[in-house]
Amino acid sequence: MGEATEPRTNASAWAILAAMGFGALIAQMFSTVIGPALPTIKDDLDLSLSMQAWTITAYSLAFGTALIAGGRLGDLVGEVRMIVIGYVIFGVGLVLSAMATSGLLMVSGRTVQGIGIGISAPATLSIVVNAFSASRCGFAIGVWGFAHGLGLLVGPIFAGYMLDLLSWRWVFWLAVPLTVAVILVTLAATRNYRSVLSSGRYDILGLVLGGLGITLVTYGLQNASNGWGLPATWGALATGVVLLVVFGVVETRTADPLVDFSLWRERLFAGAFFAESAVGFVYIPMLTFVGSLFFINVLGYSPVMAGWVIVITTGTCMVLEPPAGRLVDRIGPGIPIVASLAMQAAALFWMGAFTAQTTLAELIIPLALMGAGVGIALPACNAAGMRALRPEQAGMGSGLLQMTFNVPAALGVALVTSIMGARSLDQVGTALAGQPFLRQGLEYAQAVKDGNDAAAAAILDALPSESAAMVKQALVSAQSATIASSMTVLGAIALAGAIMALLILGRRR
Repeated sequence: MGEATEPRTNASAWAILAAMGFGALIAQMFSTVIGPALPTIKDDLDLSLSMQAWTITAYSLAFGTALIAGGRLGDLVGEVRMIVIGYVIFGVGLVLSAMATSGLLMVSGRTVQGIGIGISAPATLSIVVNAFSASRCGFAIGVWGFAHGLGLLVGPIFAGYMLDLLSWRWVFWLAVPLTVAVILVTLAATRNYRSVLSSGRYDILGLVLGGLGITLVTYGLQNASNGWGLPATWGALATGVVLLVVFGVVETRTADPLVDFSLWRERLFAGAFFAESAVGFVYIPMLTFVGSLFFINVLGYSPVMAGWVIVITTGTCMVLEPPAGRLVDRIGPGIPIVASLAMQAAALFWMGAFTAQTTLAELIIPLALMGAGVGIALPACNAAGMRALRPEQAGMGSGLLQMTFNVPAALGVALVTSIMGARSLDQVGTALAGQPFLRQGLEYAQAVKDGNDAAAAAILDALPSESAAMVKQALVSAQSATIASSMTVLGAIALAGAIMALLILGRRR
């Protein structure tokens, strides 16, 4: 949107929507490629369970933290500029991951990728909102969300085929020319676009406090897989919470805050914010641990097969977003948001009953129900939140809404990782109780958790074949049980989100 309504009249809104959708597709595609590729990367780079989780969490965490930074920057310097800068940074991260020779380099590359996409993502949503009239805003956001869903769908399939045809490194190398294409298409589509710029200074202190606080809380949850009593766990959690409290105090006393807490006085924005945080907290962990570890490690699917099965979820989500956006234009966001979170809760409770004997036919309904719930929730939350904002707040609001999906996603992955790390050894010990090779079984489970494949293989080789088979089966059963119980926990969180949305939004239009 420009001065008054000029850009909305002169620029092609549909061209802008197509360009922003293309950028969103690439961003989401390379947030999910890591799932099917992770077992191969883990073997190649000798990643521990914690480092495997960080290859996922680093992207989501950096992305979520950078969303706040990018949202406010877009309001100050313009959305198009932020998109170009963000995708250049993203390209650098892709090269780092493609060349990684250790877990630390892989995590570093994923972090840079997350920062690049994070600072550019708020601009893509605010441009879409500003390019369309209020009566079509929900539908436009739904189409933009369709592109996100398509990226989530294509990512795992693309990664699976790259693993078969070339190697996991080409997953990242082939993204570089796609990133250049996003920049060129964006510049072409927005040549007549003019941003509504906000005044004031940039809140660097707020960025440091908020970013460090979120990072430390996530690290503490991630490290809980090694034990809640460790200083690295409770110390990081306590310090992170203190920093976030200080951040909140500082922001309320700053003339030009990074986060304007007065936005939450509007019930539409507050309801959308908390509902979308619940969606992010449950959806990405479900895609990661069911769509990758459960399908591959427990059910024995190949990476390509796992990628195609999770399409039941991501494909349903993608297809439903545009019609869900149109529904929000007609009846308002309240009812769709509450119903969609209830659907996700039901799907996750269903997944809590998954076992190593679960068949493909038994997966279809809960996976589709999960996708339908997310496909309705995302356009409803984004439309509700963005409608509550003034044009000069669009970048900040867009960043906050997307941050509340991605930072909770990182926290959700960290929570499930901590549950799996804490309970998997206990499960193996219970399964092998009374066996003469119990100690070897526990050592094997610990070696797998640490990513020490050589040690794990040596332990199995030293056991009789029948005993080795029992040890391997005990670990598979433990992984199955801990993933299932984690889905039940996530289901409770989705249900709590539905209740909160009902209290805040109700039938609000």
